[in-house]
Amino acid sequence: MKGRSTEKTEVYYHPFDVVNTVIKFIDNATGRIDGCVDHTRPSLLIDIEALRMTFNEARKRGIKIRFVTEMTDDNITYCKELMRSSVNELRHLDGIKGNFYVSEKEYVSPATVHEEGKPASHVVYSNVKEVVEQGQYLFETLWSKTLPADQRIREIEKGVIRYETVIVDNPQEIIKEISNLIANSSELATCLTSGGMIYSHEHFFDVNKNLLDKQKKGEHKGIRYITYINDQNMNLVKLYLDYGIEVKHVQNLPPMSFSFSDKKIAITIEKMEDGKLVQSLLLSNEPHYLKHFASVFQELWGNGIDAAVKIKEIEEGIETAKIEIIRNPEEAMKLSRQLIKSAKHEVLRIYPSFNGFRRHIRIGALHLFREVLEHGISVRILVPADKQQIDEIMNGLELALPKLEIRGLDRSLQTQIGIIVVDRKESMIIELKDDAKERYYDAAGLASYSNSGPIAFSYASIFETLWKQGELYEQLKAYSAMQKEFINIAAHELRTPVQPILGLSQVLLSEKKGGERSELLIVINRNAERLQQLIEDILDVTKIESQSLHLKKQRFNLNDLILSVISEHRNLIERQQSNKKIVFTSKDDINTEGDKGRISQVVSNLLGNAIKFTEEEGSILISAELKKEADKKIVVVSVKDTGAGIDSEMVPRLFTKFASKSEMGGTGLGLYISKSIIDAHRGKIWSDNNSKGKGATFSFSLPLD
Repeated sequence: MKGRSTEKTEVYYHPFDVVNTVIKFIDNATGRIDGCVDHTRPSLLIDIEALRMTFNEARKRGIKIRFVTEMTDDNITYCKELMRSSVNELRHLDGIKGNFYVSEKEYVSPATVHEEGKPASHVVYSNVKEVVEQGQYLFETLWSKTLPADQRIREIEKGVIRYETVIVDNPQEIIKEISNLIANSSELATCLTSGGMIYSHEHFFDVNKNLLDKQKKGEHKGIRYITYINDQNMNLVKLYLDYGIEVKHVQNLPPMSFSFSDKKIAITIEKMEDGKLVQSLLLSNEPHYLKHFASVFQELWGNGIDAAVKIKEIEEGIETAKIEIIRNPEEAMKLSRQLIKSAKHEVLRIYPSFNGFRRHIRIGALHLFREVLEHGISVRILVPADKQQIDEIMNGLELALPKLEIRGLDRSLQTQIGIIVVDRKESMIIELKDDAKERYYDAAGLASYSNSGPIAFSYASIFETLWKQGELYEQLKAYSAMQKEFINIAAHELRTPVQPILGLSQVLLSEKKGGERSELLIVINRNAERLQQLIEDILDVTKIESQSLHLKKQRFNLNDLILSVISEHRNLIERQQSNKKIVFTSKDDINTEGDKGRISQVVSNLLGNAIKFTEEEGSILISAELKKEADKKIVVVSVKDTGAGIDSEMVPRLFTKFASKSEMGGTGLGLYISKSIIDAHRGKIWSDNNSKGKGATFSFSLPLD
């Protein structure tokens, strides 16, 4: 082609020709020279005077010279000299290996393999346009990945560590990088597959032996290996143990092999079978990588078996218990079915929740249990649910399983794992990931299978404990239902005689005859009122516990309600000829919505307690105040007395049933009922001893919306 006749590509083989070719290339440049050299070349560019002078002259005549190299502790002096006299711009690139120079029209590439401190043995020269353009493109690509020389010099001189993560995909480079990682470590930890041990031994055993020599001198902290020990690598592990390397066996290794020192980590996800060369490796000195894998290694090491123990088991033919983690819910379901079908004597099953039981039924669990039962195998099931709920599901199925034993548990025993135990020899636990999901496979998480006898026996013991507890739970529920029914009937029956006692005593008192007879009537009336209040409290408690305490909501004025309650209690105080004072304050006219009768009951309970525990000359202050809580309007009612305050022993159980001290009197039901009423109104109730002076303050809040 016209214009291409002078293009050529040649190779020169003598070191003298190499230097002359580079010098001619520099002299021929008219605008720029870009150079890429490894870490050994900056010293040659300064020490070979002819090269140094030629570059200096080129720079003086206006040629723009850019260089990329790997700047290290060893060549930093030469790099500074290059920056001062020979190049316009110098930049750093880790691990650069190529040597080439390119100008506008020529390309030269001294051999990459050369003796350190000496010129290359041969050089390639070309002025072919395509070769030159490729060289220019390659240089610009490398240039875009470089660090400015000034920054790299500061890092070297100040000892700054630059964190980076790289992928190495050359098998020989991988061996070199891992060797460097091992050689430069002050402690070393490695997690490998069985085949990885062979690879490690073939390529790094000599480097490891050097570390062991350092360890003997106190210059290294030691070498630790985690691997899966079997017949194939057992002798190799013995050799490592003889040399003083610590090794542990782990049944379930992570899906990658890794090795890390105090400075760097190397990771591969390849299987590393039979010593095959690793094709891809991740290298990093990032602290978070080191910290993470150190944590993983430490956990594996803590759960591992000493290599000597594992080797002895292999030699003696002892089968080690298997523990397998299953991450796929479908695989876990398949394994659980196989496990149940393999039963010879019994199957024990604990479901984590009632929803879990229903999901399992939907995918055919009962058909599996029927198949097992037909072979004369015992099947017992525990479900955190009421027996009534379980019976409703079972009765709604066409499948009859008279020999299947199912028992309910208190819902408080609901967990995040289900358990299967077969013949007390094998077990499986299945994680409940999301109980709200409808599909079994969406709700299930990780599963773990084990053929360890002790583990299976432990789970069976847990099952038996819960089985007995389930029986007691049903008995207690039946007893509790009977007790509540009796109390309810008794309370209603007691109402019948109390009403005429109260009514007739009040009629007689209204005649105002005075004397001893009136005093006796007052005592009868007062005790009848107490008995009536006790009956009402008992009925309220039964309603609360049976969740049948219903609210009759209406709009009412809270201030009027409080004043009405105060008026009733003032009459009581007057009848008792007491000097106790009740004061009510409120800055606002407060209207709210709720069960007027029940709120009145709460205020009356709190005020009655305050009167009871306030000294003869004391006072009770009731206040109602509008406030804001989390951008919502609430009303807070407080009853403050000047009594003895709340006993410290009573504080933890103040709003529970029967919270009372014998010397205080009362049943201890008033505050429990009050709390239940306030809770039903979505409010809060609390108490505190007064910070100044004597007495206590009981308060409750109600939402105004």
